[in-house]
Amino acid sequence: MWNKQYDLQILKYFGLKTRGVKNLIIKEVFFQLSEQGKLLLCCDGASRGNPGCAGYGIMGRINTEEFLIAISGGLGISTNYYVEMFAILMAGEWEIHHGFNDLVFRTDSKAAISAFQSNKLPWFAVTRWEKICAAVFAWSFKHSYREVSLSADTMAKRGAMLRRGEQRIFESKPSFLRCLENPDQVYFRVC
Repeated sequence: MWNKQYDLQILKYFGLKTRGVKNLIIKEVFFQLSEQGKLLLCCDGASRGNPGCAGYGIMGRINTEEFLIAISGGLGISTNYYVEMFAILMAGEWEIHHGFNDLVFRTDSKAAISAFQSNKLPWFAVTRWEKICAAVFAWSFKHSYREVSLSADTMAKRGAMLRRGEQRIFESKPSFLRCLENPDQVYFRVC
């Protein structure tokens, strides 16, 4: 059907119902690094089912596009929301343990960002988040779409295959990550 009067007459003649068609929109999205002196940690969680076998992934980069750290870890059975929260907590704890005190978290979970910014956290996160906040000068969150955070997404999916408590830390770029996100490249999001 091309949304013409003739098409509508044919549908009506045969007694067929019409339905609306959703038009797909393709948007350009970009990856941005943090400002100088700040470490950017891209955090993501993945769950095979909701709840299901879950894991988190973290990718650390500095403002010169240099790779710093990649972490994936298994959490056992959990929900998507809890995994996203846990990924941010693990990233924050890693940052303060390694002497960084100006934190920038990038995640695709608007719900997790809202919970941390409004301080309405699940019970398991409250004490850990308070310790992170006490040890840093400043922290901020940036929302990013999954299409711009492919490395963290890949690490999270690998984490979902690990046993609970198992963690893999890569201090050089893992071979299974073909390329890292590039600030000069255009990425596309279909919505």
